[in-house]
Amino acid sequence: MSSHSHFCAICGQSVISFQRPIKPVLMEMIHETLDIDGRLFLTLKTLILKPGLLSLEYNQGKRMKYTPPLRMYLVISILFFLFISLLPDSTFDVNRNAASNSEYYPKIMFLVLPFFAAILQLMYKQTFYLSNLVFSIHLHCMAFIVFMITFPLEAIEKIHPIFLILQIPLLLYLFSYFAFSLKRYYAQSWPITLIKFISLIFIYIFVVGSAFVAILKMTA
Repeated sequence: MSSHSHFCAICGQSVISFQRPIKPVLMEMIHETLDIDGRLFLTLKTLILKPGLLSLEYNQGKRMKYTPPLRMYLVISILFFLFISLLPDSTFDVNRNAASNSEYYPKIMFLVLPFFAAILQLMYKQTFYLSNLVFSIHLHCMAFIVFMITFPLEAIEKIHPIFLILQIPLLLYLFSYFAFSLKRYYAQSWPITLIKFISLIFIYIFVVGSAFVAILKMTA
């Protein structure tokens, strides 16, 4: 069976047989889940280097060449939270009890996705909620990728100040990435885009911060 015949051409149902040794079955399941067929690499390249273009093309129907947004979010978010769980607790200045309840954090971030899409819907009234949700997913994927680089630098910044300085261009890129994504995707003027960008930043920080404070109080 070729890699392109894992699904029935008529009903679309998976035709992968489990009546085989476990190793090839697991390899095919991992391949299918991670979408390791070229699309994932093209998707990540477009996501990182061309702010807003991935969401724009995906919502315009150019989907066959890209990894589905939710699948990509699951893969990247799992890697992200697994990655930060390996860092020392002191990196984030949290108490031991709160750190032990870090399983709440992925749930909070997952719940933020539809909320952020709803805020976008309010700010861009001529758009549709699902398209804003795709944009929200892609934006959070990019944030996770950047934080997977900055958090280790934060963990070792006490060794030398250079590691603190190295975080600055990455964070500046993330903020500028957000602004350029809004500009490309929603195609409004720069003054309007920047006003909405600043508003979204403050709303997002307030919501996420409030959620984390609530978790800290619950686990205190």
